[in-house]
Amino acid sequence: MSLRPEEQELLEGLAAYTRVSDPAFVAGLANGVALPPVEYRRLHRARLASALAAAGSALAGLVLAVGWLAGALAETSTAVAVRW
Repeated sequence: MSLRPEEQELLEGLAAYTRVSDPAFVAGLANGVALPPVEYRRLHRARLASALAAAGSALAGLVLAVGWLAGALAETSTAVAVRW
């Protein structure tokens, strides 16, 4: 099935745009190695960054909670002084 000239021109423009905007994807297609388009690779990085930020926030909250609890326990503990 042959394409009309305007369809062929549109297809060639799309191929040229893809070669310029995502050369890693084009190289993967040429080598037969599956590589997701750049939009999906960026999404994966954003999810990883969000997960790391959430883990860091949780760790900071845990450290603050433990410090607050230790400070509260230190203030309420009473020591009995024995005098001779």
